[in-house]
Amino acid sequence: MAASGRDTAMLYEQITFERKGRVGVVTLSRPEKLNAWTPRMMAEYRDAIARCNADPEVGAIVMTGAGRGFCAGADIGAVFNAQIEGQDAAARPERSADAGEDYLTFLRRMPKPTIAAINGAAVGIGITQVLPFDVRIAGRDARIGFFFVRMGLVPELGSSHFLPRLVGSGRALEWCLTGRMIAAEEAHASGLVTEVVATEALLDRAVALGEELAARPLDSVRLIRSLLDRNAHEADLAEVQRRESDALREAYASPEHHEAVKAFLEKRTPDFARARLAREATP
Repeated sequence: MAASGRDTAMLYEQITFERKGRVGVVTLSRPEKLNAWTPRMMAEYRDAIARCNADPEVGAIVMTGAGRGFCAGADIGAVFNAQIEGQDAAARPERSADAGEDYLTFLRRMPKPTIAAINGAAVGIGITQVLPFDVRIAGRDARIGFFFVRMGLVPELGSSHFLPRLVGSGRALEWCLTGRMIAAEEAHASGLVTEVVATEALLDRAVALGEELAARPLDSVRLIRSLLDRNAHEADLAEVQRRESDALREAYASPEHHEAVKAFLEKRTPDFARARLAREATP
């Protein structure tokens, strides 16, 4: 069902949403089809992510899959066959308030950290949809495949940028040209996922990591994410330092930084949430 928080609540049919502490958990929920991707599914999880970012009680977002798999790629009938038969509208994300905004731009303007908890199969768009996430962790049963070549297609959702940046150009080419399955341990060794845990412990680990990130100062998280995204391949070191200086000036002025300094001097744990709320309450 829909998450609360807006008058125009979307009814969720292909995902579920729940809060675990300060972590919003989005679960792709078409288990009878291994959570095969549809435009409706993307519209729903975009809505859930936006709601989490608008909710001051949520500090981080986890995405996982119901049942035996994370996401088995695009639904062949609902997406590819619809395109072939000229039903273009059926293969596009459903219209919403953000319909004119592409997925990557949408994720980049969402300030709260995102974690993918990959269980079972994640192939095609099933994996590319979470390459822009901040963190990816995998269960030991995870199997990842960039299957585009098998379908006569090419990678999408910015994955031709993100995948080489994460694992290197040579490995990215081999994975995409062969379209083979990649085991969780290989994905970890290559840098695609940051850790591999027992499948039964995957969601608990993702939520615990989400709680850890939710406790961090949000302004700092937002600025760090932006700097690493923009500066990772910036050849102009002067531009790198300019961006860092601009971000640092903003961070120095933030209530979270002031709270961190005061908490250190007073030998207590900083309360970043209270600092943010105090700022938002100030006219």
